[in-house]
Amino acid sequence: MRAPGLRPWPRGGAERSAYADRIFGAIADRYDLFTRLLSFGQDGRWKWQAAEAALGTPARRLLDLATGTGAIPEALRRGGHEGAIIGLDRSGPMVARGASRLARADVRLVRGDLNRLPFRPGSFDAITMGYGLRYLTDPRESLQALHALLRPGGVFVSLDFGLPANRAYRSLCLGYLLAAGTAWGLLLHGRADTYHHIVESLQAYPGQRAIEGELWKVGFVDVTRREHLGGIAALLTGRRPAETAGR
Repeated sequence: MRAPGLRPWPRGGAERSAYADRIFGAIADRYDLFTRLLSFGQDGRWKWQAAEAALGTPARRLLDLATGTGAIPEALRRGGHEGAIIGLDRSGPMVARGASRLARADVRLVRGDLNRLPFRPGSFDAITMGYGLRYLTDPRESLQALHALLRPGGVFVSLDFGLPANRAYRSLCLGYLLAAGTAWGLLLHGRADTYHHIVESLQAYPGQRAIEGELWKVGFVDVTRREHLGGIAALLTGRRPAETAGR
């Protein structure tokens, strides 16, 4: 059931991409501040945990999807990764902010679409994604593509909003996201609906348990799910098994 005043989450890839472009073009300069405020200061810690999960396996070449302002690549460098890091995001303003943030970190940032990744199979040892799952047009197809991009033994790590299992708590969390997003939208941007896309996307999102199941179905192993704040955010990881080499 859709909350009053919210728009339906775009189903088509082109419409969803256009909506995302409008959103992130408007919020790029306040994005990092907003994520700290909305998460009670926990977002940085969660992104550090995502980076740690990627660094827990031998990795030479890393890809960060929906890289935004470059927080996860920054954490990867801080965690000691010295190999190549590529960050991809479709928003020009977000990439520009990331380039400024990562000026001394030797990270290559590129503009691109999550649903049409411009990389060859077997290109990466680890792939991270921050708050990008809700923008995938076909989650199973995209997860299959990410599986193919990994070298045998490579890991995929995703941090995103989630849907708590308990219905009452889920409603409470969505109510908080809507109320807080409305308040911060007014204060930071002068528009109440600036951050309504978070709840709009979650109302169409299958949730972290469904994505966890899809990871298994497309061939990932050692799949794990770590939930934050009772499930309103979730860290998902999966590994491409070594035995898939050559398939």
